[in-house]
Amino acid sequence: MSSQTSLVARKCRLQSWAMQIKDCQNRPEDMTVDEWCMQNNITKANYYYRLKCVRQACLDSMESTPAFVELPVREGNTFNESTTSATAVAVIRGENGLTIELQENASAEFIKKLIGACAYAQ
Repeated sequence: MSSQTSLVARKCRLQSWAMQIKDCQNRPEDMTVDEWCMQNNITKANYYYRLKCVRQACLDSMESTPAFVELPVREGNTFNESTTSATAVAVIRGENGLTIELQENASAEFIKKLIGACAYAQ
């Protein structure tokens, strides 16, 4: 029972910290993190500790998500020689070395789904 209570308390604490971090990230452009921390009565070190904990909790929760995201194929969008030889109008380069070349006929919906899928690429 006590482990469940501490788990709930940790979750509440992380939610509170996440709201603080979001508030800090939405601070005015001319305000520094130091100034924001002073206004909110926390130390800069404590802010970054909370940021680290919230980020780790997000990463831990993402591990349970699927590693593969299937994108729907619309009729008329088949893979063939003519699509691979066309010149790319945009290139997306991910931090993980993934490179995607987009052609001019790529829809906004497709690009949005593609970028979402790239977040899970390893």
